[in-house]
Amino acid sequence: MRMALKILHRLCTRDALGAVLGVVLAAAVCIGLGFWQWHRFEGKRENADVIETNYSASPVGLDQVLPSPGTPLASSDRWKQVELTGTYCTEPDCLLWVRNRPLSDSVGFWQLVPFTTDQGTLLVVRGWVDGAETSSTPASQPPVPEGRTTIVVRMRVVEPTLANRRNPPGQVQTVTPSAIAPELPDLGGSVYTGAFGELVSEDPSVSPMPHVLEEPDTSLGPHLSYAVQWWLFAAFFPIALVVRTRRQILDEDGGEADDDVTDAARSDRTETSREAAPVAPRAASAELRRARPRTQDEEEEDELLDHGRR
Repeated sequence: MRMALKILHRLCTRDALGAVLGVVLAAAVCIGLGFWQWHRFEGKRENADVIETNYSASPVGLDQVLPSPGTPLASSDRWKQVELTGTYCTEPDCLLWVRNRPLSDSVGFWQLVPFTTDQGTLLVVRGWVDGAETSSTPASQPPVPEGRTTIVVRMRVVEPTLANRRNPPGQVQTVTPSAIAPELPDLGGSVYTGAFGELVSEDPSVSPMPHVLEEPDTSLGPHLSYAVQWWLFAAFFPIALVVRTRRQILDEDGGEADDDVTDAARSDRTETSREAAPVAPRAASAELRRARPRTQDEEEEDELLDHGRR
């Protein structure tokens, strides 16, 4: 308890104020970074829960997910399967290719085709196609079903547009229905701008089909462990400051104890010298008397004393 009070008193001094403020600032930064990683972990976990709930669920009607063409897709409806009946637009101006889309270790294109129903037109990604070796174009063009078709798609959130990117003819950088709709021919209905679909199945089907897209990632990543690490770092700084302050106090106390021991030893030596001082002159006087030659008077006094004893 006494040591704790000493440490607290030392940390409250003006000299220690800078160190305390530095520790508080470093700990606050670490705590903030920890919460940032925690929020990223929560976002990953929420996304994984939505995917696991909707990815393989039974299909529903499009109006249950998008009540109107301008309604944005709700977060809880991402990847939900929807069944539609209508027709693909097979005109050359309708067939689009989405650039720079990876699949495994290759980069190619998504085949994007408008699908028109009684409620409106939904943009549908039918799958992935490899790129040509000598040009930035699809290596093949899988056919699109003609006539009335029933399809099942998974609903996906629209992608943001990329600034300062020009679209080559028949190609787009992102699946952004609001930007693509003005470039399409008149399809006799409104285009759904709040979402697009990823094809699951077609009836009737055609061959060959584009490659099926990869399943979405449901891993949670290292964000939770990163958050814990940042919070441990936040605790390290004040602990290190307290340990350092305690060590300084112990070193100072040890130095004072050594000074006391030195002063006591010096006092003992002084007292000893004082006690021995009177003896030294007497001994020195005796030695001097023994060393000095005797006079005649001293000899005669000694003879008289000896004669009186006899």
